[in-house]
Amino acid sequence: MTNTKVGQTKVEGTKTWNDDNATDRPEMIQVDLLQNGTVIATQEVSKAADWKYEFKDLAAYDANGVAYKYEVKEQAVAGYESKVSGT
Repeated sequence: MTNTKVGQTKVEGTKTWNDDNATDRPEMIQVDLLQNGTVIATQEVSKAADWKYEFKDLAAYDANGVAYKYEVKEQAVAGYESKVSGT
């Protein structure tokens, strides 16, 4: 008999622009979700959705019961630098 740690988690956030409401801001960007450093999903984030994103129903642990590390990275947006903050 083997007991395996199980559980789910989610990663959510909001894109914040630091550009004084520039008129050339894109209508949509793409955000990658990484699990232990590997891209596992990509989501479009748009003004229409208030720049919010959510990846849900994610496995919290691997088959050995070790917690996965999740992080998000924004794909390059011309004319902007990206910075991720928060946990």
